[in-house]
Amino acid sequence: MIWLAILAAVVILALAGYAGWLWWRVINQQKERETHNAAVLAETEADLEYSIAIIADSLLTGELNLSEGAIRLKVLLDHYHAPGGAQADYPAIYSLFLSTSNMPRGEERDAWPRNEIRRMDREREMLEVAAKDSILDEAARLRERFGVPSGREGLASARPVDAA
Repeated sequence: MIWLAILAAVVILALAGYAGWLWWRVINQQKERETHNAAVLAETEADLEYSIAIIADSLLTGELNLSEGAIRLKVLLDHYHAPGGAQADYPAIYSLFLSTSNMPRGEERDAWPRNEIRRMDREREMLEVAAKDSILDEAARLRERFGVPSGREGLASARPVDAA
């Protein structure tokens, strides 16, 4: 009878030790996951910052038209901030995006009649002319915030940033 009690105590201690070891592994896995998630988030944010810097700089150097830049920046800013969170900081970019978002792009554009495409292009160009100064001001603020991407230093700017 005493042997049975000792055997039961040994089994209970072994199971308790095994449960403790499993609990320790779970805690370590959670710490590793949190570390990994933080690294992935930091990498994602760095990629977004670099992409925003490239597009803002491309707008300022005239390599990218304003509506295409607004479309790309809106998407990147929504991913960088909470959705719509950057709208208050960059209203011209969001406004031009909204004004041109109903216009077809890519393959969808190719399916439209030529006269309709020309009409939409004129409308888009008028919107770009009206928003040009505001968009370039916001692009300059983005470039100031995120910096000039490496390899793009010294490119001629369509809109020089005022030295403050």
